[in-house]
Amino acid sequence: MWPWESYSRVLFLGLQLSWIFMDAFFVLSGFLITGILLDSRNRPDYYKSFYLRRSLRILPIYYAALIFITAIAILHGHEAYRYMLLHWGSPWWFFVFLGNIPTALIGFEPLGAGGAFIPLWSLQVEEQFYLLYPLLIRKLPLQTITRVLFGLACFSVVLRVVLYWLFPTNHLVQYVLLPCHMEGLAIGAWVALRFRQGPWPINRPRLVLSTCAVAAITVGLAIWDGCFYTGAFNRTIGFLLSSITWGLIIFCVVQFRGATQTAVLRNPVLTYLGKISYAAYLLHWPLANALTLTLTSLHLRTLDSGWSRLILIYLLTFGVSALSWRCFEAPIMRLRERIQPA
Repeated sequence: MWPWESYSRVLFLGLQLSWIFMDAFFVLSGFLITGILLDSRNRPDYYKSFYLRRSLRILPIYYAALIFITAIAILHGHEAYRYMLLHWGSPWWFFVFLGNIPTALIGFEPLGAGGAFIPLWSLQVEEQFYLLYPLLIRKLPLQTITRVLFGLACFSVVLRVVLYWLFPTNHLVQYVLLPCHMEGLAIGAWVALRFRQGPWPINRPRLVLSTCAVAAITVGLAIWDGCFYTGAFNRTIGFLLSSITWGLIIFCVVQFRGATQTAVLRNPVLTYLGKISYAAYLLHWPLANALTLTLTSLHLRTLDSGWSRLILIYLLTFGVSALSWRCFEAPIMRLRERIQPA
């Protein structure tokens, strides 16, 4: 799907290591959601507030994108869709946020709609985790929550090692199944929890050096194991190292918040990209498929390769995501604030 053969060696290497950036998504998500839950854990409407606000943020654009992807799969990808139904299952798994389970059990990705269902596994993992996680924050003392998070992180590593021994050829079971990929969420949650328990004096230069060292070790070992997440080391220990690296990076950002070193994170352009990133995550793959169909019908196949394709996909994704935010998501967010003020 992506024009890998035309990339420079460095960019190609970065694409192979993209699973490391997926762990950033989990760590950051754990950090942000835990902060929200801790700030409201004593409110009488704690559960209602969390689930209502999260549903209004996640579900409308998710189901709109999912209906669009499913329609494309049925109408324009007959053979691939039938193959998906036969070997993977129905897209209805995604409508109930269980789409990662068939992928993990059979070791086969959903290839209908040109593979547009494939990236959705990470959202399935996140939402499954947050189905019960608010109960822990509400009911348990903070110190107990810390121990539970540590236990979840350790459990994921042990489970991945066991599953590698049992199913060495099924690398997807360790990548997309929630119990196997919890340490990122747990580490992000632990960082948020720790900063809610009072000041944490630390030597900033030493923290930065430690973070850089751990990041270098993580990337170095990932490259040593073949870069991709299918390697024996990466799919067992690599996810843990990647999550620790991103946990340290978030730790640095919090320690340097408000300082000139983190000024770039407050840039309006970057904050706007953060606003539209959810739609971009959901839509980038189906938009890439739609671009291919359009260029083919217009006999412009020369634009559907190499850097031209990549640039067009980014521009199209940005434009549609910005439109989605302005006309669909932002109005729902304003409705959310009226229904359930923060």
